Amino acid sequence: MALVAVLLPPVLLGALLALGWYEELMLGPPRRRGRHLRLVPDPVAEPAPAAPAEAAPARRHAA
Repeated sequence: MALVAVLLPPVLLGALLALGWYEELMLGPPRRRGRHLRLVPDPVAEPAPAAPAEAAPARRHAA
């Protein structure tokens, strides 16, 4: 029983990693050097225009 408790988690982790690799291989684009995933997206070429009147305080109606 202790042998199963020691060996089962690494075997399951290996199977999970192998399935992830297989999924990338089958569903991914043609293989290139390095990984195709990025942690940070590319910066936008044009800066977004500033919204007008954001600094103006909001008015409240008296109830």
